[in-house]
Amino acid sequence: MAQRPRIGRRELEREVADSRCCARPGVGQALDLDDSMLDVARAHAPELPWFRADLAQFDPALLGIAADFDLVLAAGNVLPLLAAGTEVAVVKRLAGVLRPGGLLVAGFGLDAAHLPVPPGITLAEYDESCAAVGLALVGRFATWDADAYDGGGYAVSVHRASA
Repeated sequence: MAQRPRIGRRELEREVADSRCCARPGVGQALDLDDSMLDVARAHAPELPWFRADLAQFDPALLGIAADFDLVLAAGNVLPLLAAGTEVAVVKRLAGVLRPGGLLVAGFGLDAAHLPVPPGITLAEYDESCAAVGLALVGRFATWDADAYDGGGYAVSVHRASA
């Protein structure tokens, strides 16, 4: 099977737009483990169903969520702030809800200037975790605006599930 090309800014915008326009009713789901964060999130996006769940033990079936997402977004330093040793399990759980060809997009800090605590995972470790569950790196950016990544302290990584 032919590999899809790497993703640039325009391609990423198109992929996300395609995911949104093809969404089924109720497809937007969101979760967090921290009740105070859920309260804030519900206030900002009351139209979304919010669930309290631990990503390391996330089982969409227990929440009544179909595991067929086009896009999973892990924003806000989700990966480096996980409990130590759970990073691989979380990547596996997130990859497990993607449709073939779906995207896992994660942005997180890599140094003290971008994190409130020492980093829990490096980019190399994250990429290895993704590869281990069938996700291929298709793009990496320095910002959510898709600025070119130059090895700085923050990265937005885009991985695609095998088709």
